[in-house]
Amino acid sequence: MNNGEGGDERELTFDTIPRRTVLKATGGGVGLSLGTGSVAAASGERTVEQVGIKNYVDPVFGFAAMGPNPCASGDDSCLERFPEQIRPSALIGMHIGIPGLLFGVAESGVPSDQTTATINAAVADGSLSGDQLPGGAVTVGGDRVPIRAIAGALVDTVGFHFDPAGLLVSPGDLVLFNAASPDHGVAAFHEQHGRQNRVPDGVGPLSSPLVPVGGFWIAHFETEGVYDLYCPPHGVFGMVVRVVVWDGDVPDLSVENTGRPPEEENALPSILAGLDPNVPSSAEALESEALDPANIVSRGEVGWHEVVEEHRAG
Repeated sequence: MNNGEGGDERELTFDTIPRRTVLKATGGGVGLSLGTGSVAAASGERTVEQVGIKNYVDPVFGFAAMGPNPCASGDDSCLERFPEQIRPSALIGMHIGIPGLLFGVAESGVPSDQTTATINAAVADGSLSGDQLPGGAVTVGGDRVPIRAIAGALVDTVGFHFDPAGLLVSPGDLVLFNAASPDHGVAAFHEQHGRQNRVPDGVGPLSSPLVPVGGFWIAHFETEGVYDLYCPPHGVFGMVVRVVVWDGDVPDLSVENTGRPPEEENALPSILAGLDPNVPSSAEALESEALDPANIVSRGEVGWHEVVEEHRAG
């Protein structure tokens, strides 16, 4: 699958962001673009502190733009090239980690159910046990593909994911969500989304638009606590992220049963013709030791691969 890496790397200023994203106001006023969920910059010479960050980044809808995106190429210094008004302190990528071969296998309807079950069992721990795999090959798109190659692709599969999957920030920090692959968004587990509430008390239903490849969304994390977020199109495939906003003590989880909880099962086998890469569901990821708030505070950030490795080892 094409992950759509790349994008527009022109210098990012409020003049280069499309006007449908940022509406320039006159005097001391502020313009709100409801269509994109973005708040426009106030004009004039006042500083960010004088204007207030909420005049740039909406508390619920954040700040979204198609580009130019300084972080399209994944350059470590890219955050420094954002305007001061919306400069993030950290970046979270939105990815698809599924080899294209597996989609071809699923479309071809091979291998047999018995062989599929054997492959799943052989790779469940994330390694390739050759002595458990049957020999031979199957036809995929007119080509003969060895069973072992299919098993290897399954081992390499980490699914739909945010990376890092656990992030530590300070109160008031901005976080950039970078669309490295298509069809992603960000939403809080919140009662106003019909979900179990898993954000600090008083925090609104954070919600991005569907972010196109090369675009980005910026969220403002002001209140101390634990924020559990998911990708609405891919939450059923385990795509969740935990942001810990810390200012002293390790914050406790805030969970209220106000709606649908994180999914208990990962639906990836349903789109891969039964092939199961054994990656965690949304619930399993959020319950992992890797994403324990204390571990995130200690580490600063936790990669998605660590969550997958813990799950497969269990």
